Amino acid sequence: MKKSLFGIYFLFLFLGLSAQEPLSIHITDKNGFPDNEVYDLLQDNEGNIWISANKGLFKYDGKKFKQLTHPKKQGRSLLNLNLDERNRVWCNNLAGQFFYVEDDELKLFGNYQNLIKGIFTDFTFLNDKLVFKIKLAPGKAKTISVDLDTKEKSTLLMDNNGNSIGLSLRDTLYYMNNNLKEFKFQLYSSVSDETKFLRSIKKEKKTYFSNFFKIDNQFWILRSNKHHVNVRFFRYDDALIEIKVPDELYKLRIENIIKKGDSYYLSTSNGLYVCTYKNNEIFVEQNYLKGDFITNSLFDVNDNLWVSTLDKSIFIIPNEQLKNVSELNSISALAKKNDTICYVGTREGVLYEYNKLSNQFRKSDYSDGFFIRSLSYNERSKSLLYISDETIFKIDRNNTINKLNNEYTSGIKNAEPINESTFVLSCSNGTYILGDLKTSMIMDKRAYTSLYSRSSDKIYVSDVTGLHKYDRNYNKEKEIRIAENPIYTFEMSESSNGIIWLATYDKGVLGMRNDSIVKYLNNTNGLASNVINTIKADGNYLWVATEKGLQYYNIANNSFQALTQQDGINSFAIKHIEILGNTVLFNSHLGLFSFDKEKGFKNRNPQKPYIESVQIQEKDTIISKKYILPQVESNIQFNFNIKGYHSNQTLTYQYMLEGVDKQWITLNGEADYVKYNSLPDGSFKLRYRIVDDSKGMITEGDNVEIKVTLPFYKTILFWSIVFTTSLSIIVLYYRRRTKRLKDAQKIQLEKAEISRDLVFSQLENLRSQMNPHFIFNALNSIQDYIIINEKRLAREYLIKFAKLIRLYLDQSRKNQIVLEEELSTLNIYLELEKERFEDDFNYEIVVDENLNVNDIYVPSLLIQPYVENALKHGLLHKMNNKFLSVSFVKSNDQQEMICTILDNGIGREASAEINKKRFKNHVSFATSANQKRVQLLNTAMNKEIKVNTTDLYDIAGEASGTKVTINLPL
Repeated sequence: MKKSLFGIYFLFLFLGLSAQEPLSIHITDKNGFPDNEVYDLLQDNEGNIWISANKGLFKYDGKKFKQLTHPKKQGRSLLNLNLDERNRVWCNNLAGQFFYVEDDELKLFGNYQNLIKGIFTDFTFLNDKLVFKIKLAPGKAKTISVDLDTKEKSTLLMDNNGNSIGLSLRDTLYYMNNNLKEFKFQLYSSVSDETKFLRSIKKEKKTYFSNFFKIDNQFWILRSNKHHVNVRFFRYDDALIEIKVPDELYKLRIENIIKKGDSYYLSTSNGLYVCTYKNNEIFVEQNYLKGDFITNSLFDVNDNLWVSTLDKSIFIIPNEQLKNVSELNSISALAKKNDTICYVGTREGVLYEYNKLSNQFRKSDYSDGFFIRSLSYNERSKSLLYISDETIFKIDRNNTINKLNNEYTSGIKNAEPINESTFVLSCSNGTYILGDLKTSMIMDKRAYTSLYSRSSDKIYVSDVTGLHKYDRNYNKEKEIRIAENPIYTFEMSESSNGIIWLATYDKGVLGMRNDSIVKYLNNTNGLASNVINTIKADGNYLWVATEKGLQYYNIANNSFQALTQQDGINSFAIKHIEILGNTVLFNSHLGLFSFDKEKGFKNRNPQKPYIESVQIQEKDTIISKKYILPQVESNIQFNFNIKGYHSNQTLTYQYMLEGVDKQWITLNGEADYVKYNSLPDGSFKLRYRIVDDSKGMITEGDNVEIKVTLPFYKTILFWSIVFTTSLSIIVLYYRRRTKRLKDAQKIQLEKAEISRDLVFSQLENLRSQMNPHFIFNALNSIQDYIIINEKRLAREYLIKFAKLIRLYLDQSRKNQIVLEEELSTLNIYLELEKERFEDDFNYEIVVDENLNVNDIYVPSLLIQPYVENALKHGLLHKMNNKFLSVSFVKSNDQQEMICTILDNGIGREASAEINKKRFKNHVSFATSANQKRVQLLNTAMNKEIKVNTTDLYDIAGEASGTKVTINLPL
């Protein structure tokens, strides 16, 4: 069926008749910036962006917007951003307050409301002095300078009646002075405190305001009327030269001018104008954000263009070459006609013809109203194949529509021209050859895509079973595999060198030549992602759209260039790509976009990352190049950032802690911090960097040294001390234990020795008690009784003597005896001695009634020797009336028993004289034995037995006896 296109004409649809608008990012409260009315922009030397707005002062550090305010600030708005030589940001307000930023805080410098009186005042700096102008009266003003350190005010000796403070360079201020006839361009030197006339402009009634701009070391002066329009430009370069201004700028208010490369950016009341300057004339090239009042613009450290507006907040243009052609969001097919024209089909069944030169769309009035599935332009026949869910028709070079048979096809995915009249169709129910007269099936499996190779004159078909090759007669030649595995591809494109590129679903892109895979493009060799959206060959280049951006692959040198969200691409869901000469046209669900492939790529490395903040033990701390941390407080977090606007979609942070990590660790997603809950002791170096995956670019930040010290109780010194101390304690313990054992052994030995000595002493006492004299005397007494036939007395005496000997022997085996036994023994002994002394000797034994004689123990054989000494040495030599008293009483403190042996003998001195005469060097055996025994008993008992001997004298001073006192502990 043929139908003439006469009468079927194209209507103009005005979609972007003006210059294309570059893609921009609109900064609003959704991005954390809460103001629409922006007055000024400024970038400091560290790359921070400062914004003065209706709601105050804001800082953008590359990550977030932070508002800075001051409790004494009057009103909300802040104006006139400026930098002093110390890189401090300054601003002021209509209330006459001047502020500066230091240590990330807004500080009030001074309030000069009494001088400024609510008038808009710009300011500048001269040699560490704040300089501003105040009006005194119409046509009269004076310039005030304030020392930044002392805040001392002074008036500059200059005549500045213009509206602007002017432009300062180091120690010189350039300004415009008004008089009745002319405007004088003058300078003031703060060094010499003098003014100098430079040039003058003839005064015109319609000009009033002067603005100054420094561009390429030249002064540009903007003159305007009281409404800030009817502008005139002058350039000063040893002369004032007027610059010709285009008519469309003449009646606009111009707020600012910046220069980048060869382009001049003018912030106006009708958008941002991009101009060129040549031969003292300005030429308009582009007009961005037309209709918006632009207050300022700047390029940040990442080469993004920031544009502030008076009522629509801020726009960021990452890449001026990336243009928004149309906001059509339902584009379903693109087909290149030539280097100027591209066909555009939509899901609503509308067909457009887009002309890149005029930036116009022409809409065909033919539409079946069904989803356009594919558009394929056949260069050989100069015809367009139109495929929708309802219709297949071909528009030939004569604008004739030929409807084709689609009775057997279903779900057509794409159409590939083979020759002037034949196409291969990939459908959901198979692969078909479509001609003008008939349609035939060559494969009955669900097809994804197909390609006719001009270099090999073969047809390649991809379906659910893999990739297949057909000849020109549509006979299947072979299935193409990789290592016996099928190849699954959803799109194919052939480059000029004969390589057929295969887009896979998640394995990157394969390059095939002569049915063999010769290229593998994936995320290990430059591809941003293995997930592919679409591909398009461009001569010996290949365009690849992935989930992380649009990449341009140079086949010859295996290099990539990329466009990402950092460049302004607002969606990576790119569906179709067409190349119109140097223009790349692509679409996503957000519209149709274009860029010049020779100018669209920005070779910008990511900015050097820096540490934005540090937390130790969950608390903010000072940022430093070195940290020394105790191990118990080694919970530390580093937060990374880069200056300027950037997209985190393609930028990732990597870090490596040398001494802990052996390789770089990549942070997941948009994470921008690293945290260590605890670090071992040692010295470490934190390295970190930013990686642009789409461009393979890496920028590393400054290293941070970390030294972690163990708590003292974990150090080698501590454990050395502990070991040494423990060893010393153990040694000391065993030494003391050994000493105790030795001491105990010594004590036992001493006790044994004492016991032995006591035994010997007891034997000695026993020997003393049983000395030959006593026994001889006792036996003589018995003999005398026998001779005189006193058998009874002899028997009684013998019984007592035997009993006494038995008691002595029995007590010699004991260390202690009860007092009762001692008294009994003493009594028998004294009775025997009394028999010997006959009636010349008397004695008494007195026992305190408070003493329990059966409970008190005394050392055996202790008291008797003292009694014997009293008899032997004291009473024996007394002529008559011999008396001996032995008493036992309890001490007043009840702790001792006191035994007193009292005799009325001749005394120790007389006895010693007698013994001296009788026995030379005589020493009483009983006395020495008793002394030794007392010493032994005191040592063994740990209680002291005290023996005290007292000589008794009568009134005349004559010896009257001896008293021995024995204190025995109870």
